Amino acid sequence: MTRECCPRQANGKETALADAGFDQVEHSILEICRFFFQTFAQPTCQSWLHALQRADHVFEPEHSAQTAFSILAMVQAMRASRKSSFRFNNPYCPGCAQLLTEHERQFMGVFRGLRTGHLSEAQTHAMLLCEGHDTTAFLDRTASLVGLLAQAPVAPDY
Repeated sequence: MTRECCPRQANGKETALADAGFDQVEHSILEICRFFFQTFAQPTCQSWLHALQRADHVFEPEHSAQTAFSILAMVQAMRASRKSSFRFNNPYCPGCAQLLTEHERQFMGVFRGLRTGHLSEAQTHAMLLCEGHDTTAFLDRTASLVGLLAQAPVAPDY
């Protein structure tokens, strides 16, 4: 796990995060997810603690833990459905964190689709991301997160 800036450029399936058009909530969801993904990739780094810290910073205190758990549930549902490795960028590398992998783009497409009421868009992203496997739990967990976020606003100073 590096904290140095790397000069890596986007590969063929990566795009600049700045070009994704994410709002503050979507950017924060991705960042929290990346900390959870990092925890699974390197359990000893305990990045889940940073996921909780980030959620506590972004969301109102009375909702931050539930929001973090809901994000983790969405991640876990995707992991249970998907059979191959999920490619994500290191949240600790300032250079890598500015890039969006194809898998991250699909993952966020599910979230954004449900958040904006575009169910078919969300379903398409989920089917591609989960490689044609059952996406029911993943879509349900994502819908739960979207519903929670409608009731759990971001912190006023965020």
